[in-house]
Amino acid sequence: MLSHFSSKASSFPLPSLSHLSRSAASLRHRHSSPKFPFYPSIPTKFPRLPLACHASSGGVSMDSPSPSPSPETAAAVDSVARDLQNQSLRGGEDQRDDGFGNGAKRARLKLEDLNWDHSFVRELPGDPRTDTMPREVLHACYTKVLPSAEVDKPQLVAWSESVADLLDLDPKEFERPDFPLLFSGASPLVGAVPYAQCYGGHQFGMWAGQLGDGRAITLGEVINSKSQRWELQLKGAGKTPYSRFADGLAVLRSSIREFLCSEAMHSLGIPTTRALCLVTTGKFVTRDMFYDGNPKDEPGAIVCRVSQSFLRFGSYQIHASRGKEDLGIVRALADYAIKHHFPHIENMDKSESLSFSTGDEDHSVVDLTSNKYAAWAVEVAERTASLVASWQGVGFTHGVLNTDNMSILGLTIDYGPFGFLDAFDPSYTPNTTDLPGRRYCFANQPDIGLWNIAQFATTLSAAQLIDDKEANYAMERYGTKFMDEYQAIMTRKLGLPKYNKQLISKLLNNMAVDKVDYTNFFRLLSNIRADPSIPEEELLIPLKAVLLDIGKERKEAWIGWVKSYIEELAASGISDEERKASMNAVNPKYILRNYLCQSAIDAAEQGDFGEVRRLLKVVERPFDEQPGMEKNARLPPAWAYRPGGMRIPRNLEVWKMGIVNYLDALKLQENLVNARKVHKIPDTLLSLQHPPTYTLGKRRTDHNLLVPEPDLKNIGAELHYTQRGGDITFHGPHQAVLYPIISLRDIGLGARNYVEKLESTMIELASLYDVKAHAGRTGETGVWVGDRKIGAIGVRISYAITSHGLAFNIDPDLNYFKHIVPCGIADKEVTSLRKETNMALPAEEIIQEQLISCFARQFGYDSVSWKEGASILSAVSEIE
Repeated sequence: MLSHFSSKASSFPLPSLSHLSRSAASLRHRHSSPKFPFYPSIPTKFPRLPLACHASSGGVSMDSPSPSPSPETAAAVDSVARDLQNQSLRGGEDQRDDGFGNGAKRARLKLEDLNWDHSFVRELPGDPRTDTMPREVLHACYTKVLPSAEVDKPQLVAWSESVADLLDLDPKEFERPDFPLLFSGASPLVGAVPYAQCYGGHQFGMWAGQLGDGRAITLGEVINSKSQRWELQLKGAGKTPYSRFADGLAVLRSSIREFLCSEAMHSLGIPTTRALCLVTTGKFVTRDMFYDGNPKDEPGAIVCRVSQSFLRFGSYQIHASRGKEDLGIVRALADYAIKHHFPHIENMDKSESLSFSTGDEDHSVVDLTSNKYAAWAVEVAERTASLVASWQGVGFTHGVLNTDNMSILGLTIDYGPFGFLDAFDPSYTPNTTDLPGRRYCFANQPDIGLWNIAQFATTLSAAQLIDDKEANYAMERYGTKFMDEYQAIMTRKLGLPKYNKQLISKLLNNMAVDKVDYTNFFRLLSNIRADPSIPEEELLIPLKAVLLDIGKERKEAWIGWVKSYIEELAASGISDEERKASMNAVNPKYILRNYLCQSAIDAAEQGDFGEVRRLLKVVERPFDEQPGMEKNARLPPAWAYRPGGMRIPRNLEVWKMGIVNYLDALKLQENLVNARKVHKIPDTLLSLQHPPTYTLGKRRTDHNLLVPEPDLKNIGAELHYTQRGGDITFHGPHQAVLYPIISLRDIGLGARNYVEKLESTMIELASLYDVKAHAGRTGETGVWVGDRKIGAIGVRISYAITSHGLAFNIDPDLNYFKHIVPCGIADKEVTSLRKETNMALPAEEIIQEQLISCFARQFGYDSVSWKEGASILSAVSEIE
């Protein structure tokens, strides 16, 4: 797993090229997630500029400044993909063109007249079955399946006329009375051939096997008047064979977020899937939004997504994972993608070689014109690198960068938990499930992009489409392209004539320390005048709105930075007016802030769609001033930071302890409870496992121990009495134990609600592995799967401070439970996650961290910090 971060801003890694943690080849052959430096450094023959700063113990240390690139360097690092396209027999046509531009006026079509094509189902192997029963679909790229979501007077919520333009669709078609029926799937679209795609993927660094379109159904491909191919897909249209235990439906809340962000990202100039329209189904969908055991009915909705292709890395991985029998499908999919979406590669001029040194000791060469698959892999890598660099430039965090969410076209795809930075925090993640390791946080996105490219390259290698040198070269190009793009983006954002590593490094460090609003800062920065004679006390006036509540020391740090910045600007000779115009063209004033989106959702759930449509208009012009819309550029209100009302942001300190003797853990809890009562420590969570141990609660129900106490030694177990509630239970290896030492008074919880949230914590974890767990019935404590117990709860509360907690069975030896009546409940089995799921389980450490993430989510902690090893010993010593 990626390393854990504390809540201190200075401890987060910032951009660096100063170190390399692993070779490119080793990345391709690891299925767990290694720790990468913030920005990857990969051996290459091309000169490359260092970037910004890197994390060190005790703060952020700066690398020495780097000179600006020479013309030779700039030429050397030109995109390989661009070179390939320039060789195309099609004259270098940009296959990523979104269809806008000047040209002859096109005919506007009715829905019935759209020019449908179905190359995907025509050219690739399909599933012989068409039912939606959840199952493993073998030797097929798709399953034909019809939309099946129930509808009742569906309504059109919002639509995009610019996407209609891509399809040559007459905007008047949105006014059709039957439009909501057609795009909810209730009525078939003439010419459509619906199907769901089969794919797999790595989720949180672990291979998850078959995933697929569980609630998305592609209608087919529309060819527009520019001969561009656009796939239309309904998300939330009902079950498919890939739905597993889900219902295949979507709610209005998430659908609004996806619709708005798809269009917002496009307007920011970031490659993305698009959204044609959003409709309500008129039906309700049950969702447990906060995973707290309180599901509620939410309005159902369906969004029509549009993309040149929805192929993703996982589309290839699933077939490579199934062995030799399906490797031909990997090749067929590669040929399909190159033919329809990378034709410049198919049509390369073989007479002009594109050869590159690999930088290896043997001075070997990669010739991209000799292997179209290698050229394709390089372009996929470069597009991905360019995409991630553009995310970093606007402060966008995807949230779930699993390989099944990575487009081969370099598009932003699958908007689940996403977010734009408000306060600059490199560790920010919008995905609460990701809290422990923050694998997918903002700072880690460049490294995860490289890791995902490594998995994609491994897939192509397995199908013998590329060799190891070509795979490594694709990853090398990812690093080079990312650094090129990121440095260019940051240089433009600051209005600099050339890249200045030291200046940008110091800026990012200052922003992280003071949690400066990312978007507003760069927008206001254009108001700085390139005048070295400005009095020191006036230097920060243009930035006053974003430099809030900074003390004297931090004010001096910012004044020092602004002075250096002004010196750079003054040396450039560019006028303030010209620079301001160029900076405002790349630094948006309006982004899709979470609180704006939530306000639109709240109104839409009450039947008022006007706010969604108004917000769409705002984010479609992110760089314009838009008089009257200024409130949409403000800092988030307090409620946006603190759901549920005004409160101090809360941090949970987690102690990762490994295997601990039960009595030692008991003594530690007592000391921690006393320290928490006097506010000597924050809310603390002990994460550990025990050697084989039976414990009895305050009721002392010895009769539920079914073997004589002296015989326990023969089975390698101990017996201990405790002051917790509950009956007899067992703790042992391969069981995740959490002991919360938290103040219920501070979080406003009573004892009953506290226990319910502990139950919900384990239920949420089980759901991650498609195990349907539930709280016990009256008299049956803990968490169950049917009539089988998977998790136990036993708590003690003293002066509103908790101790003891929960134990979740990952894969313990269940024979130990035969010697007791677990929790005093007779004739009931005990089970485990291993026993209940068909999925391959990741390492226990990962599952334990996921359990911690679920706990933090259930109890509403804003951040999680970690202690382990020496830091725990030091903390214990201080408490004692």
